[in-house]
Amino acid sequence: WQTYDYYFDPTAAYFGCKKASEPLHIQWNPVWDDIEVVNYHGGNRTSLTVKAQLINMDGSVQWEKETVVNSQEDSTIKGFKLEFPESLSSVYFIKLALVENGKIVSDNFYWRGKEEGDYKALHQLPKVNLTAKTDTHKSGGEWLLTTTLKNETATPAIMIRLKVNGSKSSERILPVFYSDNYFFLMPGEEKTITMKLQNVDTRGEKPVVDISGFNL
Repeated sequence: WQTYDYYFDPTAAYFGCKKASEPLHIQWNPVWDDIEVVNYHGGNRTSLTVKAQLINMDGSVQWEKETVVNSQEDSTIKGFKLEFPESLSSVYFIKLALVENGKIVSDNFYWRGKEEGDYKALHQLPKVNLTAKTDTHKSGGEWLLTTTLKNETATPAIMIRLKVNGSKSSERILPVFYSDNYFFLMPGEEKTITMKLQNVDTRGEKPVVDISGFNL
């Protein structure tokens, strides 16, 4: 897999691998439509809440379920099976969360077509304007950028990508280490991303964050 390109820019594959390699991980098994908890080396955990939602392209929740499980280290357990109501749009989203003591310890997100492999309806998604705020801090030879994004619309925002550019030239600054990228925000959701880079790579410019996405 190509997890970063020639210029050391991490691709979507990098963040997919990072997600899949979590010590404690929630996932959808598309063969059986089961929601599973995979415990690679997260220790024995009890009273984990498994949550799933099926969301239409208009942002409406069509089905949801949750249950409580115990997870032993080095195991994969089934939480429950997804059920698919007739009211689902031609492309819909599967949103998962694993919660421990009120905190999300793993989440996951998928899109799926009623007809396998047919995602053309995604092009009908309305454009979304996210609210975003970035705090920039320089310490020694390192920059730390923290961007908080919120989707205050009624439409899902998908494949959101952050990049760091020079403030004057608008040219890319690389490499940059992102806490996450190529992510999704459902209506009302908020997410904070941190980015670290070395001052020597800025070529004397102040780094600024550029935000793009499939329907931004």
